Amino acid sequence: MNLKAGLAFFLSCCFIYPVSGQRAYFPKTTRYDLQAGAYLSSGGRTPFWLRANQFGIVPTTTPAATFRLGISSDYGKPVIDSGSIRQKKFDWGYGVDVVANVANTTKLLLPEAYVKARYGKIEFYAGRRRNVYGLMDTTLTSGSFAWSGNALPIPVIQIGTQGFVPVPLTKNFLAIYAFYNHGWFDNNRIVRNTYLHQKALYGRIGKPGSKLKLYAGVNHQVQWAGYSDKISPDFTNNGYLPHSLKNYWFVVTSHRNPNKIDTTLPSFEENRVGNHLGTVDVALEADLGSFNLFLYRQSIYDDGSLFYLTNIRDGLNGVRLKNTRTERSFFSINEMLVEFLYTKNQGGPIFLIDNPAKRGRDNYFNHSQYVDGWVYGNRTIGSPFMTPGTDVRAGLPNGAIANNRVSLLHFGLSGTIGRVEWLGKLSYSSNIGTYNEPYYNNPKQWSSLFSLMAPVSLGGLGDFQINASFASDYGRLLYDSTGGYLGIRKIIPSR
Repeated sequence: MNLKAGLAFFLSCCFIYPVSGQRAYFPKTTRYDLQAGAYLSSGGRTPFWLRANQFGIVPTTTPAATFRLGISSDYGKPVIDSGSIRQKKFDWGYGVDVVANVANTTKLLLPEAYVKARYGKIEFYAGRRRNVYGLMDTTLTSGSFAWSGNALPIPVIQIGTQGFVPVPLTKNFLAIYAFYNHGWFDNNRIVRNTYLHQKALYGRIGKPGSKLKLYAGVNHQVQWAGYSDKISPDFTNNGYLPHSLKNYWFVVTSHRNPNKIDTTLPSFEENRVGNHLGTVDVALEADLGSFNLFLYRQSIYDDGSLFYLTNIRDGLNGVRLKNTRTERSFFSINEMLVEFLYTKNQGGPIFLIDNPAKRGRDNYFNHSQYVDGWVYGNRTIGSPFMTPGTDVRAGLPNGAIANNRVSLLHFGLSGTIGRVEWLGKLSYSSNIGTYNEPYYNNPKQWSSLFSLMAPVSLGGLGDFQINASFASDYGRLLYDSTGGYLGIRKIIPSR
């Protein structure tokens, strides 16, 4: 066999997969994504809905220019072979996204940099990747409560299912989605070398094409380990927070009173090792013919109150109606959403660890050890309506998460006008700070957004997208600001 024939044979082994005695090709593409744009606003502050839930890549001050370059390669697409849909058993992919923001200062960000591999329905990945967790609408939402996509992605190593996978012997009537990961927080914080533990388990009743589907599940996030010489010695062991393998087991299992097992733990660990939080979710999806109805509820846990139902009033509730008709008019509404977020209860104003009826003052996204709060890169990891102190008006208490007692009514609408896609959001919130530092004047806040995306052809340069957004903040929580974004985007798929 000569060199050319040998090379051809090697390449055929890499890219051709045998199925039913034949050879089927699994197409795999590389995608390039180039963007450039500018932000401008009154008062030099980026309006809330231009920056919220954007994975931490939008600058908080204006004027600003942004340049973004992404490259990714996904798994090979399934093919139809001998009348059956076939897919490679093993496959892999990657993604890298670089963002350069030029404002008062120039920042280079890396919101995505990962490699992934799949074997059957099980997926492993390592690095930073854009994800949101929880049962909710992902386009118009105010933000999933625990993990919304508001902050830069945290680097993790993760194993889990690739979406919902069928439970054996149920003919796809039952399916589960699960993952388990370990991550690393940034060190630009008071407590350094902090780890993330995260896992989730969700179930679905109903086949993918069923008229009615039910969902339920839970996600669990923990900040743990780390070192700081700046927090109270009552909360550390010579500056160190619990970080051993035994402590990791306490983290994973949410074990209560671990200091009765490990006497080296500080007295603060009478509750649990680390900062535990998450949501317990339920949802219903119904096919109504021309529309798809999605109802969902995320119930919050942060300090054991949900177990005793003392904070059951708190949570994110949503209704989304999606237009599923294939024929659309020149002007079309594709999705409508209404959400109500309530977090003012938090189990009540009293915390007594030995009294289940009074395990209150949950103080969502704040913690006595992890004093920076549930943030990454100075952005809230969960709902952006849990407001960091850096965002609120002067004169209001401004702790790590300065405002976590909120009632929010949020509306979303999207559709098309010809080939132009449009999207709108309107949010109204009532805010009372925290139990420790309340806002006595109960500041109200309006935030709105209207966006357009239009395809354009630039001759020999090919097809582009023009993106334009207008947003406004008005109220007594955030500084008033009106501004916009104008950008151009080019997506290049290649073989």
